[in-house]
Amino acid sequence: MRNSFNILFYSKDKNVEISIQEYLKRAAFSFEIFNDETVAYQTFQTGNFNICLIDYIPNDNKAQQLAIMIKSSEKTIPVIFLSNHPNREEISFLFSLHADDIIRKPLDMDILSARINAILNRYQPTKKEDVKVYLFGKFKFELQKQLLTIDEKSIKLTTKEADLLTLFCKNANQLIDRAHALQLIWRNDTYFSARSMDVYITKLRKLLQEDPSIQIINVHGKGYKLLTQPENEY
Repeated sequence: MRNSFNILFYSKDKNVEISIQEYLKRAAFSFEIFNDETVAYQTFQTGNFNICLIDYIPNDNKAQQLAIMIKSSEKTIPVIFLSNHPNREEISFLFSLHADDIIRKPLDMDILSARINAILNRYQPTKKEDVKVYLFGKFKFELQKQLLTIDEKSIKLTTKEADLLTLFCKNANQLIDRAHALQLIWRNDTYFSARSMDVYITKLRKLLQEDPSIQIINVHGKGYKLLTQPENEY
């Protein structure tokens, strides 16, 4: 079954192009691949794309220009840059181009898939965006009140705790990429933000340990999963 999302991919690296093409075919995405930024932008204007992947090489002005033109003409289209171990300055620069995410090369296809789907969900809200309460295990989580309840005992969560738990509940039993969570909630992936997120995840684990069937697990080198079978959500 073909995925309804259509992806524009731009790269001048044949090896990256081949690996991405194989992944997009396996994931059943509709896609078009370009190595000329002018043709890519012209097709973007006439096509119906949901997301743009741009393979970034430092000092490649053409990739930068393509991103600027896309965002200038359609701000709601998410743009993801693929970059080979970007340093702090490059990360800052790419986000100044209104990047929605940056994925480091060499690519891990599980992480690429998780981050594409997370961004598509953000720009293409599903019914879960209307969820006000999550019920999982013995817990009841009320989003607007930031209340976590078990056995009639309620705990008021901090905003960061609530944001993290919401992310976990929306993606229950699925990989949550660590860098994506940092960008989504802390708006950066610095060392200090990463340490802060570790502290908040530890707090959530302590709160959730009252129900042994619920776990937040580490997926080594990738991120986290909330292991649960949601009973209901509304």
